[in-house]
Amino acid sequence: MAPKNLKIWRIEDFEMVEQPKSSFGYFFTGDSYLVMNEYKDSDGNTAYDLHMWIGSKSSQDEYGSCAFHAVKLDDEYGGVPVQHRETEGYESSLFMGYFKPAIKYQEGGVASGFNHVEINDYSSVKRLLWVRGRRHVRANVVPLVWSSLNKSDCFVLDMGNTIYTWNGPKCNRFEALQATVVANDVRSNERAGKAKVKKLNTMKQLEEFLGPNVGSIAEGEPEPSRGSHNAKSISSCKLFKVSDDSGTMVTTLVSDKTPFKQSMLDGGNVYIISNKDAAQIFVWKGKSASKEERQEAMKNASEFIKQEGLPSHANITVMSQFSETPLFKMMFDDWQAINAQKGLGEIWSMNKIAKVAKVDFDASTLHMRPDLAAKHQLPDNGSGEVKIWRVEGSDKALVPKGTHGQFYGGDCYIVFYSYQPRGRQEYIIYYWIGSKATADEVTALPILTIKTDEEECAGAATQVRVMQNKEPPHMMMLFGGKPMIIYEGGTSRSGGQTEAASTRLFHVRSGFTERCRAIEVEAKCSSLNSNDSFLLITPTGSYAWAGLGASDAEKRECRELARSLGAATPKDVDEGSEPNEFFDILGGKMDYPNQPRTENDLVPPRLFEGSDASGNFVVEEVVGEWSQDDLNTDNVMMLDAWSGVYLWMGRDSSANEQEKSQQAAEDYLNSDPSSRDSSTPVYKIQQGNEPMSFKGFFQGWDHQLWAN
Repeated sequence: MAPKNLKIWRIEDFEMVEQPKSSFGYFFTGDSYLVMNEYKDSDGNTAYDLHMWIGSKSSQDEYGSCAFHAVKLDDEYGGVPVQHRETEGYESSLFMGYFKPAIKYQEGGVASGFNHVEINDYSSVKRLLWVRGRRHVRANVVPLVWSSLNKSDCFVLDMGNTIYTWNGPKCNRFEALQATVVANDVRSNERAGKAKVKKLNTMKQLEEFLGPNVGSIAEGEPEPSRGSHNAKSISSCKLFKVSDDSGTMVTTLVSDKTPFKQSMLDGGNVYIISNKDAAQIFVWKGKSASKEERQEAMKNASEFIKQEGLPSHANITVMSQFSETPLFKMMFDDWQAINAQKGLGEIWSMNKIAKVAKVDFDASTLHMRPDLAAKHQLPDNGSGEVKIWRVEGSDKALVPKGTHGQFYGGDCYIVFYSYQPRGRQEYIIYYWIGSKATADEVTALPILTIKTDEEECAGAATQVRVMQNKEPPHMMMLFGGKPMIIYEGGTSRSGGQTEAASTRLFHVRSGFTERCRAIEVEAKCSSLNSNDSFLLITPTGSYAWAGLGASDAEKRECRELARSLGAATPKDVDEGSEPNEFFDILGGKMDYPNQPRTENDLVPPRLFEGSDASGNFVVEEVVGEWSQDDLNTDNVMMLDAWSGVYLWMGRDSSANEQEKSQQAAEDYLNSDPSSRDSSTPVYKIQQGNEPMSFKGFFQGWDHQLWAN
C-alpha cells in the first residue's frame, strides 16, 4: 500500500499527467515519471521527497522534460522538496519503500500507445510476473510463454479471477514467500479482494495456461547485486563546490577526506558530494545561491556522473539548505541544525555555557512504552538481579556485591543481568573492555561471555560489547543508584590490586536518566570541563567542583561518589569562585574546555539483512517502513539505532552468517562517513529473546509471531 499523500505523474507529450492510484507501483520502461511524497518530519513540519524515475527505454527528450518539471515543482513548493533521480532497476531504498511488496515493470510506454487501463471484467487478464529479490523486490511483466520461466526464480501467473504462484525448484524460501505476498497484493489492491490465490506445484498444471512444453526450462540468472551494503566503501566521498561567480559554471574540489566540516558549505553556492563506490551523488543548494546555480543543480550532477566515472544509474539526491537528509548530515562530523538544542531539554545561557534542564524520565513506563525503551535504549529500569565477574587470565572471578559499579581500566568484566518484563525471564550480558586491559584478556573475554551465557541462561541472553567510557545508559542503571566508577588504570584482581594515588580527580557526568558515570582523570587543571562536575580528593580534604553547565544530578553524585570512595565530605566549589589552594593542588591554573557541548540530532534507525545464500555474505538494507515481519528467520538482521547496533540472529541463520555479521557491524561503524565512534555498543540477540529496547523499534510487536 503506497503512502496516502503520494502523487505520481507520467511525462506525456512533454507534459505532466497525474496517474490514478490504481496504477501506483506499475512503471512502463519506455517512460519517465515524477513521484512526490508529502510527510511530516521529526519536528512536525511538512516535508517532501520528489523523485524523477527514468525507464531504461525512456527517450532523452522525456528525461529532459521530466527534469524541467521537477525544477518547476521544486520552485512551486518553495525549494523544500528533496529531489532524487531514480533509474529503472537501481531505485533507492526510499523509493522502493513506497511500493511494497514490489515495484512492477511493464514493457512499452506512452510513445507506443501503452496506458494503464481500468478493468472491470478481470476474466480478460492474462499475464506473467517474474518476481526477484529478497528485500528489493521487483516484478517484471514478461511474455506468457515457457521461455520466460527459469528454475531459480518465482513467478506470479495472473489469470484475472485466479492468481497463481509458481516457484522454480531451485528458488530460495524467502523469494517464494515474496511471490505469495505479491500475488496477495494483486488480489487485494487490483481485484478488491475478489480473486483467489492458488499455488501451482506441477509442470502439468502449468501446461493448462502455457500449452505443451517442448523444451527444457532454463536454470536461471544470478540475482543482480543492487543496493547491497559494502561497508568498506561508503567513506570514499569527495566534496566539490559549484559556482558561477566568475561568469561561467566552475567546479572545484573542496575536500576528499571524510568526515567533512559544516563550515565548508557556503550558503551562497551549490555543492556536490560524490561517492564513486556507492554510486551516489548528493547536491546541496545554498539559500543564497544564484537562481541559475539552483536550477542547474540536477543537470550539473548528471554531468558530474560522467566526469567522475560513476555508473550511469548512479542515484542523485538534491536538497536545499535547511532541508538536508539524515544521510547527507552523516557525512559531516560537526553538523548542527539551525536553532538546534544543546544537551537535553530546555536550554538557557550562562557565561557561554549551555545549562541543561534534564528531561524527566520515569523508567517504570518502559514496558507500557516500547517506543520510549527503543529511543533511549533501556530494556527496563535496572532493578533486576546483577552478577559481575572479572576476567583473570583465561578464567573469571566473581566480584563482591559491595564493589559492584567499580571498574578498573586494566581489567575486563562480564556483567550478567536478569529481569522479568511481563512475567517472562530475560537476560542481558554486558562484556566490558578496559582501555588498558591486556591483549590476552581481551581475547578471552568473548569466549568467557559465551560460556557464561550457556551456564547462566542456556544461551538466551542478549550479548553487548561495551568499550570503556562508552557504557549504554541501561548498564549505568544496574548499580543500585550509585554512580558507575571507572578508575584510570590498574587492576582490582586479588593480590594485584592497584594502590590509589594520594590525590585523585574524578570527572562526573550524568545522562538523561540522571545516572552518572565517574571517570578518574589526570589530576591537572586541563582535565576540567565547564559542562560537568568533578570530585577532587586529597589527603587533607575533598572538593566538589561544579562547572557552569553542571546539572544538579552531577553535583549530588559528587557527594555520593565521595561516600563510595570513603573520602571526606567535599567542599562545594563553583566555577569562577575557586579558592587558591584548589588550583595549587592541580598544579596551577591553566586552560580547560569551556565551550558548550552539543548533541547530535536523532538519526533515523536503519534495518539491514545479512545472508550468505548467494555464496558470499551480502548485506542489504530493508526498504520503506519495516515491521517485525521483515525479520527473516533464515538470516541475520542488523538494526542501526545510532547509539547502538543490534545483531539479531534468526533461528535458522547459518553459523557463517552469525560469524560474518559481527565483522560486518564493525566494518559498518569503522567506515561510516560521519566518523562514527567504532566503540559504539554492538548488541547480539537471539530470535525469541529480544529486549524491549529492540522490540520498541517495531510497531505492534507480536510476542507469539514465531510461536505460531
